[in-house]
Amino acid sequence: MSAPLSFPLTFKEIDSLHHRPKGTAFRVFKRLAEQLREDEHYLYLPADSRRAEIEALRQLGRIYPSTINVVLLTEVGYQLLKQRLESTG
Repeated sequence: MSAPLSFPLTFKEIDSLHHRPKGTAFRVFKRLAEQLREDEHYLYLPADSRRAEIEALRQLGRIYPSTINVVLLTEVGYQLLKQRLESTG
């Protein structure tokens, strides 16, 4: 039995969870962008104002080293991405 997911999730965590190469969750997110709403489906952390939080995520290994701005998926947002990830095999 796997551990329950802890939301919000990063793209790196989603790629890992679904055994997908780096960038897969981000590309799916971009394709779904018109259906997604900030604060409901995702949280946006811009580097210029959320630097400390982004660095903490980096230190925890939750984001890719090259990440600048961070998008965190809520449970609702993750479910939408998950459906698309599972339908594309």
